[in-house]
This record gives sequence, structure tokens and C-alpha cells, in this order.
Amino acid sequence: MQPKKGFIIHISKTSLIAGLVCIFFLNPSAFSQSDIESKTRNKPVTIGEYFDGEEFTYNIGFLWFKKAAVGKIGIHKKDDNTYEISLVAETMGFIGFITSYRKDIYHAYVEEVDDGKRFRTKRFEKIVVIGDKTRNGYTEVDYNKRTYNWKSWGGEKDEKESEEQIPPNMYYDDPLTGFYNFRFGVYGKIDGGTELSVPTFPKNNVSAIHIRITSDKEKASRVNPNPDEIAYLADIVIDKEFFGSQTGNVEVHFTKDLIPIHAKAKDIILFGDVTGTLVEITSKMGLKIRN
Repeated sequence: MQPKKGFIIHISKTSLIAGLVCIFFLNPSAFSQSDIESKTRNKPVTIGEYFDGEEFTYNIGFLWFKKAAVGKIGIHKKDDNTYEISLVAETMGFIGFITSYRKDIYHAYVEEVDDGKRFRTKRFEKIVVIGDKTRNGYTEVDYNKRTYNWKSWGGEKDEKESEEQIPPNMYYDDPLTGFYNFRFGVYGKIDGGTELSVPTFPKNNVSAIHIRITSDKEKASRVNPNPDEIAYLADIVIDKEFFGSQTGNVEVHFTKDLIPIHAKAKDIILFGDVTGTLVEITSKMGLKIRN
């Protein structure tokens, strides 16, 4: 019997991994990475159908502040072939007060291409709100003309805009689009030692998102206290302005089903390393799991 819409599972004094087992058992739309291939062979499942309605909620902290902010990333269908991916992070409490309740909002509007086997960015937006100041930016993509236009303004900074070319036979993935393409296996099978370079919109001499999956030996030396609960440890390098970092280095811990349960954005200006810990998953049917 499938759970009713809005059904909530509470987890207290148990591991989040145990809860993930429950949600994958109860939710028929949640498959493992190997299931993507088998389900696609037997009954076509597009990338949008696979992820539609998913949302992750994270507690964000740094130093001794364990819950300085809350972040959410999720995806939902907009129309027949367009999906909206959103990432929102907002400071709270004492940290909210001293940061003027900063709020970072990202939206990627994507379309299914290659018979639903991958997402392609149509528009990417970034909004940063600090007190009464707002900084906006967007990138609009036209693959028919093979161009993209970007613009940024507000927040007491100069307005900037430009039109750039996209090379033939190439897709540019923003970080949100790349997040879902990666988890769907668009860039290839994920295993220890895998290294990927994903073309992205060139900025600040960065033209690719770099992903390295560590070996099991390296993972065991870096993940504490339970390295066996983490299937993949990924070191990722993105545009350093995405998180306001000095380096653009991000560390992500994935389960075997490529659920990101822990992330660390390194060298964030003024804050150092900032961590995110998964506390809730919401599925398309409304099923929730909370840690």
C-alpha cells in the first residue's frame, strides 16, 4: 500500500541512512543508479520524470554555529518540456541578524533533450538579498543561435551584460543543471577514481565544473566517523562566485543512490568552511523523511 500524500516519517535517535532505506522502499519513483538503466530499457523514464517533485532540506552551519541557515534544493515541472530547479539558502537567528538576513536564490529553467536523457539550461538566475539591497543576475541561452546573454545589476555594484557564443556540439551546464545530470548518469558511470570535466558558462577564467570521486581508501581517511555509510566522496570545483568562495572547492558525500547527505563549501569569504547536512527529503507524492 502506498503512503498517502503528505505522509511524514519522523526519525529520532536513528541514522539518516536508515531513514533513506525507508523512503526508497516506500517510494516507487525513487530508484538506484542501476535502476535508471533498467527502467529506461523496460519503460522509458525521462530525467524530468525521474526527479520531478524531489526536494532536499539542509541545515547549514560553520564553526560552532550548527544551524546558521537553512537551504533547500528541489525541482518541479513547469510545462510540457520545462522544469524549474531552485536552490534557496537563508540565514537565521543571530547569524541572520549580523548578516542582515542574507538570502541567496538560484533558479535554473531547463528542458529535456536527447529523448529525455539529459537536461539543458534555458535560463539561469541568481538573486542575492542582503537587508534592503538586492543583486540580480541571469543567463539566457539560445541554442538555435548558439549564443547566451548574461546580465547582472543591483546591490550597489556596476551593471554588466554581454552576449557570448556557444561552440558547436557543446552544452553548457550551470551548477544546478549539472547536479541533476550528474545524478542521472549523463556524464557516465560514477565510481571511485572517476574524474569529470563538465563544460559550463565561462566566467573568471573558469569554463568547466570539475568533479573527482575519491578512491575508497581516500574516502575512509577523510570521512568520520562512519565512512561505510558514504558510498561516494566527491571533490567539486565550480565558479568561486557561486557560493562567494575564495576557491570554488566543494566536498559532497553521496549515498549509493546519489543522495547528497552532506556538503562542505570551502573557504567562504568571512565564514571559512560552511557545511550543509541533510535533514529532510520530500518526494513527488508528498512523502517526507525527517532526521
